[in-house]
Amino acid sequence: MIQVGVGLRSKHYEAALEPASIDFVEVHAENFFADGGMSHAILERISERYKLSFHGTSLGLGSFTPPPLAHIQKMRRLIERYSPLLVSDHACFSWSSQGDKTVHAGDLLPIRFDKETLKVMCRNIRRVQDVFGQQLLVENISSYLPITDSVIPEAEFFNLLCQSTGCAVLLDVHNLHVNAVNQQSQSPLDDVLQFISELDTNFVGEIHLAGIAEPSAEMWIDDHSGPVSDDCWMAYSAAIQRFGHVPTLVEWDSRLPEWSELIDEAMRAKDYANKVSDHG
Repeated sequence: MIQVGVGLRSKHYEAALEPASIDFVEVHAENFFADGGMSHAILERISERYKLSFHGTSLGLGSFTPPPLAHIQKMRRLIERYSPLLVSDHACFSWSSQGDKTVHAGDLLPIRFDKETLKVMCRNIRRVQDVFGQQLLVENISSYLPITDSVIPEAEFFNLLCQSTGCAVLLDVHNLHVNAVNQQSQSPLDDVLQFISELDTNFVGEIHLAGIAEPSAEMWIDDHSGPVSDDCWMAYSAAIQRFGHVPTLVEWDSRLPEWSELIDEAMRAKDYANKVSDHG
């Protein structure tokens, strides 16, 4: 049976304390780095009702400047406190050095897919997993311009990353669609399906789904502002057929709907997964 969840944002804290048909909620880990306070009081109550998934946004796993140990340890303390179902972050770079200072970009910046970046990411992921004492899931990110100088196809890059470090892929189907549109693909859905077909079947540990309320013809901004699109649902069905019933999460970060609508989107994911199984 597939496990489905939703991204939990502060607007829905109170509603999330009521029974719902989902299996887990995902929170941004950095919002809970402080040791106490109201946020932890709420998270403790929510953790009694649902499994938790911690989604980091600042490890910058593709950074040539390694993420500071103190930052990694903050996330480890959170893991030790709540024993989450999943722990994830992104295939991006965020950290850099300015003189003797280590600085953070405050964003998920796209990486170049080549041997040098692969080596750096493997180093960073091994270090993070050693501190965490568990597997890390790494998400493919959205971008708005072609990544110049990349020489390894992105799906192959992720396969090599998993083979080398033992990490898993957090496959964001929506991000694949955003990238295909922004790279002026003549058939974005076909590009997404091609990516899915190239990922090793053993390496996907979670799937993210999202949508855009008002997609532009020129460029898609990945703002998680609307329901999952029909094309994204089709790609999701293909992903479930290939990778099996991996945990699936619906993200919605702006123009937030009512909690019940968000739960309905997660239930649609469960329905799609069950239909794939029925026809398998």
